Amino acid sequence: MTMYLSRLLQATLLAMSLFAPIAFAQTFKMPCEVEATIPAMEDVKIKPQKVVIEIQSMGKNIFLKMNGPEPYLVIANSLATEEFTGKNLTTPKEMGAFRKHKVTGAESEIRIEQATVIVTAYTDTTYMGKKVRVQITGPCGMPR
Repeated sequence: MTMYLSRLLQATLLAMSLFAPIAFAQTFKMPCEVEATIPAMEDVKIKPQKVVIEIQSMGKNIFLKMNGPEPYLVIANSLATEEFTGKNLTTPKEMGAFRKHKVTGAESEIRIEQATVIVTAYTDTTYMGKKVRVQITGPCGMPR
């Protein structure tokens, strides 16, 4: 099953790279079962969740969105705007994007490893009045 998912992710990456010069707005949805931790607060327990990662490519930009309840809502993309800087982290081994808020410095990143189809992500958020980084990881299923 992992081999099949790996091949499907490869095909998705290939399709996105082939159509990068033109607008390509199809959204792929990938279900994942993830866990979150706050490394700076080891005693905090966060309930694991089922989330859906939306993968979209438009022109040279990649858009990744992890949809789930807080703190599992993460947005990362390569688009540079007045508010955010973005970076495409996609390589032959993984798909990924990074974004940083220019004023607050809050960062978020999503990466999906091709061989294992495991997502790793992080997002900066405020928890009990403190700025913390939430680390998220877990296996994903077939994109739809």
